[in-house]
Amino acid sequence: MFKDIMDAKVNVKITARERGKRVPQLCREGHNIWVNQGRQYLAEVISPSDGTFAAHFNDSTVRVVRYMGFGIGGDAQGIDIAGTYATLDTHYPGQNIFDDDTVTVPYLERPVKVSGAAGVGASAGVWMNSVTAPPTFSGSPITKVEFDTLFDSNALHLSGAYPSVPISEIGLFLSSEQASRTSEEVYDYITGPAYINTSTRPKLIAYNTFDTITKTVSVALEVHWEVQF
Repeated sequence: MFKDIMDAKVNVKITARERGKRVPQLCREGHNIWVNQGRQYLAEVISPSDGTFAAHFNDSTVRVVRYMGFGIGGDAQGIDIAGTYATLDTHYPGQNIFDDDTVTVPYLERPVKVSGAAGVGASAGVWMNSVTAPPTFSGSPITKVEFDTLFDSNALHLSGAYPSVPISEIGLFLSSEQASRTSEEVYDYITGPAYINTSTRPKLIAYNTFDTITKTVSVALEVHWEVQF
């Protein structure tokens, strides 16, 4: 007897460009984990939501992959954030212990805003960018879907508040995280050492931590994320 085990294979590729020119030392490729929340999502998305198939197919709230976001957490972070980037350490506090071998990772460990105001208690900003729609499907039969998004040269720097940002983790998020995408309360600044506000922090379905990319205001990042079954 043969046992068929289907597992989602996920690959992420980050291409850094400075004034349009590729910067090889800032580019990254990796294989990341499809976390438990992502596995649950796959089980639910192929199932009727209330016992009737028609209702499931016509449900406007059906969740799809929609966002990507960066953070400065993860165990691949190679920079002493507290010693080198005191402001970032204050505004985006936390640890660097998450890895991309553990399926229970629920969020980015230390997410950073794509745009908005800087600082503790600042008004809501944007924590993730939308992927390009529609995505690319490939294979015969189709077994792969590819998602792309761009973090332009202004992204993450919040109007110059952070001249450089040492990113080291990335997450893939569902459309159901639309509200948390602009939450003001992603961090719980009182409760350390994790400082995670579990009620409002965006929940991811796939996670990758990578060698630090120190993004400056002259660098744009193109992310290509593949999910293959």
